[in-house]
Amino acid sequence: MPDFGKRFVIAGGGTGGHLFPALAIGEGLKKRFPGSTIHFIGSKYGLESKILPSQKNGFTLLPIRGFLRGFSVKSSMRNILFPTRFLLSYFKSKKILKKIDPSVVIGTGGYASGLPLIAAISNGIPTLIHEQNSFPGITTKWLSTRVDRLCISYEDSRRHLKNTGGVVTGNPVRKEIMGRNKLKSVQKFGLSSNKPVISILGGSQGSKILNESINKIITDLNEFQIIWQTGNTHFEKYNHHSTANVKIVPFVDDMGAFYSSSDLIISRAGALALAEIAACKKPSILIPFAKATDNHQSMNAESLRVAGAAKVLSENDLSSKLLNEIFSLIKNKTQLKKMSIAAKSVSKIEAIDLIIDEIEFICEN
Repeated sequence: MPDFGKRFVIAGGGTGGHLFPALAIGEGLKKRFPGSTIHFIGSKYGLESKILPSQKNGFTLLPIRGFLRGFSVKSSMRNILFPTRFLLSYFKSKKILKKIDPSVVIGTGGYASGLPLIAAISNGIPTLIHEQNSFPGITTKWLSTRVDRLCISYEDSRRHLKNTGGVVTGNPVRKEIMGRNKLKSVQKFGLSSNKPVISILGGSQGSKILNESINKIITDLNEFQIIWQTGNTHFEKYNHHSTANVKIVPFVDDMGAFYSSSDLIISRAGALALAEIAACKKPSILIPFAKATDNHQSMNAESLRVAGAAKVLSENDLSSKLLNEIFSLIKNKTQLKKMSIAAKSVSKIEAIDLIIDEIEFICEN
């Protein structure tokens, strides 16, 4: 019988790839432990600073920022402040944990997750890490042998970690984005249900190369409807393309409506995006980020390509192949249906339950 008074801290953020799994885990904990309280920890510089205030759970934003590589004036100024921000965030994390006294501290990666996990470990509080990518992030690499439980999304992650005993769970997907009504979704974007919808997703911050590629071919797609997520920094540059059939947005607030509206998705190959695309049974054209560490986005995309759920193009192929690939798919309803079925076959909708099982194991032991 679950303890309804449990308290959990979930730390992670910076980008949607770390934040939204944290929110999904929070949903799962509320379902498994209905009377529990959830407190999120993130960075005041990350996407979570915009998302968490609208949630019903408690949250704290740390003054931590990621360490920038390179020798620009911007990176140098930020990195000079890093030790101070690190110490402030660490002691703030310790203070929060002392006040909340959580049953478990869960980390989902990103620069905001490491310090709460370290503080928890030093205070003897049970911990768990969930890693989204096939190539583990720095926090997971550093702490995989020190946390009580490790959840990974890809079997291949083991070869990059000293702790090879992690449980393969897949990536958790928020229930709210699945099974949405398509008619209501297209209407929410001001579109029609009578024309195919092509949706472009460059990640929470947008993709410069993907935006530039779409900019070159957007007039060739005028017989279709477009939802184009540019990222905040690129929005003003491309917003002039907005028409009744082309919706330009800096950020998608309702991913459920975004996926439900889509007949074909063009996307980067971040781990969370692929999990959501598969869970929503959507055909896709994937463009892995060429500079991703250890080429992990290409590895992420491979499972969908092999299953027949996605076409994969390299960044170098965009100018010569993207438009033809879009036309060959969007006009072939039979092919789109096959890809949708294939996407469903690789979806790991049980991921959240497997992660919550691990958290419950910690609580009981």
